[in-house]
Amino acid sequence: MRRKSAVALAVLVSAVILLGEPGGAAPGVKSVGVVDFYSPTPLGVFVGVFPERFAADDLSAQLARAANGRFTVIPRGTMERAEGSLRWQDVDVLHYDRLGVLARSVGADALILGWIPLLSVDAGGGGMAIPPDGEGPPNAEVNLVIQVFDAAQGRRVAETRQAASALGTTRSLLTQRVLHDALVPAVAPVADALTAPAP
Repeated sequence: MRRKSAVALAVLVSAVILLGEPGGAAPGVKSVGVVDFYSPTPLGVFVGVFPERFAADDLSAQLARAANGRFTVIPRGTMERAEGSLRWQDVDVLHYDRLGVLARSVGADALILGWIPLLSVDAGGGGMAIPPDGEGPPNAEVNLVIQVFDAAQGRRVAETRQAASALGTTRSLLTQRVLHDALVPAVAPVADALTAPAP
């Protein structure tokens, strides 16, 4: 029994040493956090969906699936708690000093920043007939700007712009769908930027 306990303790200690800082990255692997997205014009709530938070959650999950050991993604819960403790405001993404403080607080080597310059959700007429015969189904379009902030360099080092449009049924589902569709093609360039050799 003592031997099993000793082995379990050794495994736990090894895991703690491997994980190290709050970001949980193994040595030599970047730790990355996704910040709540920012919109120059407040978007409000789309029937229970906060677009800025949904986009950050969705991108974080997609990056975690795409990481394949090349980098680690800090859990969104950790990011949200850090943002809360720092009294984070949307406009803080515009200030490198605030981004640096956030990165240090979670042990991140890089932060992923998202902007939503445009999110339009039209309720339509509720039917499936398209103009000019009807008012058309609910539709949405979105433009996104996604940037990589390198904590060591204290600046943005990469950017990708994506757009999407979608047809749907309810405003909440449509909002989630159009954001997700725009985020999918952003994953590869962001992952490439995170794994690119330092200049």
